[in-house]
Amino acid sequence: MGEAAAYLIIESEESARRRGAKALAVISGWDNCCDAYHQTASSPDGSGAARAMLNALNLAGLQASDISYINTHGTGTDNNDASEMAAMKSVFKDGIPSFSSTKAFTGHATSAAGSLEAILCILAINGGFIPANLNWKTPMPDGELPVSKTLTNVNLEHVVCNSFGFGGNDSCIIISKYS
Repeated sequence: MGEAAAYLIIESEESARRRGAKALAVISGWDNCCDAYHQTASSPDGSGAARAMLNALNLAGLQASDISYINTHGTGTDNNDASEMAAMKSVFKDGIPSFSSTKAFTGHATSAAGSLEAILCILAINGGFIPANLNWKTPMPDGELPVSKTLTNVNLEHVVCNSFGFGGNDSCIIISKYS
């Protein structure tokens, strides 16, 4: 478990310009779905998570191939990781982009995890890096391989940030480079 607090200031481009503020990124797509599969377990087929990612992509007007990186919910539990992998395979049929879970850096900050990981995604976009999935050792059966060493000098245009919760609440935001 992790302990943290994080928040984002989200405002219109017009408002930021009036204040003379520098925009760090754009939230270009988002969605929340509830598959209500179980009180604490994710659906084995990842249907709610897949729906959240697809709806966020549609809202952003993007294709799956436009995504450069996925910050997975990635709790390291058999159920969550297998469910999220099934969802990613469903959405990214032509190949899952680079992905990792940043929870090994921060711990699982439960209610703060989503905003904390969104901030890490914004830092990654602006810093041109993909964070490693620290301490990763054992591949899942039929699983893809996460980024195990931090990648640098990477151009990230659009990233997916997943946050999943109890009761099948699956949230996804797409954070894009501000230009």
